Amino acid sequence: MHAMLTVSVYLGLVLLGSLVSSSQGRYSHPKYHPRALNKHDTQLYGDCHEVRKVGGYNVSGVYTLHMNKTTPFQVYCEHTADNSFTVIQRRMSPAVTFIRSWPEYVSGFGNVQDSYWAGLNHIFYLTSTGNNVLTINMQTWNGEAQNVRYSYFRLQDSTYFTLNIGGFFGSIPDDLSFNNNMPFATYDRPDLKGCASQQMAGWWYNYCSYALLNGVYYNGGSYTPTGSYYNGIYWKDWRGYGYSLKFVSMTLSHI
Repeated sequence: MHAMLTVSVYLGLVLLGSLVSSSQGRYSHPKYHPRALNKHDTQLYGDCHEVRKVGGYNVSGVYTLHMNKTTPFQVYCEHTADNSFTVIQRRMSPAVTFIRSWPEYVSGFGNVQDSYWAGLNHIFYLTSTGNNVLTINMQTWNGEAQNVRYSYFRLQDSTYFTLNIGGFFGSIPDDLSFNNNMPFATYDRPDLKGCASQQMAGWWYNYCSYALLNGVYYNGGSYTPTGSYYNGIYWKDWRGYGYSLKFVSMTLSHI
């Protein structure tokens, strides 16, 4: 079956999130709208880079952004000493299931203070406005971490949200470029090979994927899939299809 930044900022939250029990990640919180750090700011920001550059914010946390200066949406901004990153995806507990429909993946879902997906519409907007560097942070259940970066990441269109990715840098093999030029698919809007129907998560499926960051959150690492396809949160050439990671995040930045 075909299938650089540290994560220490999140470790305290990861430990808290791991107390939530659900080995299959089926339980789902409603959509959260936590208080944003820029709640009373009249300035409308387009991304976390602008939050820092224009607004002067340098504390990591939840911020409200505005797509095209009109439609609000919330993300987690990670501010480091010299850069700011817009978190578009994060997995850190089983509290939010990623087995979701096409409309949910388009609009976004989850808890911005825990696990969430920013939404394909918002990701398309961000990558169309200069946020084209993708950093993926991953961590195993025994604390090992890997960080990989793609110098170019963009969604080519707002209909299929086709992946365009390149410029890999990392100390583990590049498992995401296998999905380059693939449209996004979900179980209710499946790919031609039926991978979304089998693995259930929304993703840019080829046949099927060497990396699946939206998979089922299995506690403990090694797992037995619920069906005939491996469907955990995996990076094939790091820990293999059968190991589901404890933490992963996808962040966008300008540089």
